[in-house]
Amino acid sequence: MQRLLMCLLVSAVVSAETFLERRVFLVTSEEWQRVLLNLLGICRHILLLLYVDVHYKYLWEVTLKEKSVECVVLAGAQESVFLRIWPEKPVVEFGGFVVINCTTNCRDIASLGVETSLRKENVPERGTSWIAFRLLNVTDWTPRALCYLDCEDGGEDLDPQGANITVYRAPNHVVLDPLPKVEVGKEYNLTCRVFDVAPIRNLTVTFLRGGEKLHQETFEGHSDATAGDRVVTHRLTAQRADHGVEFGCHAGLDLRPETELFEKASHNQSLGTVVFSVDPHLQTSQNILESNTEMHVQCDVAGVFPAEEAQFDLTFAGESLNCSISVSGDGVTAQAQVSPSSAGEHELICTVSLGPVTRTAAKTVHIYRLPQPTLHISHQETLVNETVTFTCRSQGTESPGTTMRIRDTKQILKSGGHGPLHVAVTAQEEDDGREFTCEVLLVVDGQSVLKNTSVKLTVFYAPQMNDSSCPKSFTWKEGSEETFICSAWGNPAPTVECSKDNTPYVIGIQQRITKEQDGIYRCNATNLYGSVVQRVTVRVEVHQVDTLAISLAVVCVVAVASAAAVAYKMYYQAHKIRKYRLKKQQAAGTAMEEKCLNGNAPTV
Repeated sequence: MQRLLMCLLVSAVVSAETFLERRVFLVTSEEWQRVLLNLLGICRHILLLLYVDVHYKYLWEVTLKEKSVECVVLAGAQESVFLRIWPEKPVVEFGGFVVINCTTNCRDIASLGVETSLRKENVPERGTSWIAFRLLNVTDWTPRALCYLDCEDGGEDLDPQGANITVYRAPNHVVLDPLPKVEVGKEYNLTCRVFDVAPIRNLTVTFLRGGEKLHQETFEGHSDATAGDRVVTHRLTAQRADHGVEFGCHAGLDLRPETELFEKASHNQSLGTVVFSVDPHLQTSQNILESNTEMHVQCDVAGVFPAEEAQFDLTFAGESLNCSISVSGDGVTAQAQVSPSSAGEHELICTVSLGPVTRTAAKTVHIYRLPQPTLHISHQETLVNETVTFTCRSQGTESPGTTMRIRDTKQILKSGGHGPLHVAVTAQEEDDGREFTCEVLLVVDGQSVLKNTSVKLTVFYAPQMNDSSCPKSFTWKEGSEETFICSAWGNPAPTVECSKDNTPYVIGIQQRITKEQDGIYRCNATNLYGSVVQRVTVRVEVHQVDTLAISLAVVCVVAVASAAAVAYKMYYQAHKIRKYRLKKQQAAGTAMEEKCLNGNAPTV
């Protein structure tokens, strides 16, 4: 009955430990919970030690099986001497303590104890057949503890019984390396670091993806009992669907059934995936640019994800540009303005970064300096046959390779390098209104850049006439409509006046011609620089009567009239005679008719 009661007490202590581990009791601190568990464990050990009584022939054996107590009666036990160490597989935290019990059935014990390299102390409670020691400050990763016995019963010598002590250090610091931005389709590593854990052979490291197990790694083959760090790596291929998914790392030190499972998890890390497979497209409003003028720059990327995270760096001639960025779907555009001051070839570079991917587009822009040329003329207004000098020069410093030239609308008069150009021209009448141009030409990247300045020359000269502008003679018919034409040229435009016998005659207007207009006219063209006279002869053809023709016409008319009269008379007479004969015949016919009607009666 006494032994049964002892077994029930041990069972109660074990149940209390189980409830406490499951936090059935409201213990708010893990530290206090561990203290209570240690106290209950000590109580359990003491009860078990007190329970063993080798003076009885029939022994009770108490076995601890995963927090359950099994009490078994060992009936008819043999009297052979034995030595046991308990627990056979103790588990102790590094720096903690463990109680070792040595039990025997020897009735005449000469010596019973524990040999160990650790510091130890006796447990005050002891029995006649057992002894317990507390091994303190366990800081040896492979400690040894042996129970030895010197029995005077005369039995055979017994070998020392050793305990397989496991010293552990629970995982307290687990870290998942920060996850970089990863390009979709590229491989990357998940790296979990577990620090200062032992024994490593009992360690399990698990990678989690979105809270679900992704990969697990164990270390059963690890034989070193010393605490150490473990680095576990798992390689993955980035998928677009992984963007924003949280990954974690979990470490478990499983020391069951001797003790518990110690667990620790890292902080979760979010994975960022990117899609960036096409180089940027860089464009400018022009490939060549004059210094100190503004140019629009635009850099585009398409098919990127996530587009809003794309970073742009626009530089020109080594200097960063302030740019505005706009996002549209999976495309991003950066725009900037540049106004360079130095001439030469400068590099325009657009660098776009998205996570680990960086792509660059570059373009060479040619900057030139070409000042506006000036054209100086000695006399912009001059007289005919005078010499005029033209001077073409540039107002500032040009880019190398500049060509200057003076030309008119038809040909190049002179060309040269940077120095001023001079051209002398003797003014002629045909030079009036002639345009002269000073040009500065620069070839940049195969393209010609031209600036020019033009002036028009004015040449003054006296009036001039010729037979085309003022014909020397006109022949008109009296009564016709004609226009007297006479003009002249000169600069300034001359005034032309015509007169006959000192009487002005209106020119340029259509008039009816009379015989009085026949004669010689004097036409005078005048301007500020002289005059010219042209004499013009006008002949007016007057109409004369032809008497012979008239006489012949009269004779013809009289002859025709006489012939007509004779013909008419003849016709009239013939007509009268026919009429008379007809009447006579009609009268004779009437008398015959009457005779017949009267029966041929004789007339009285």
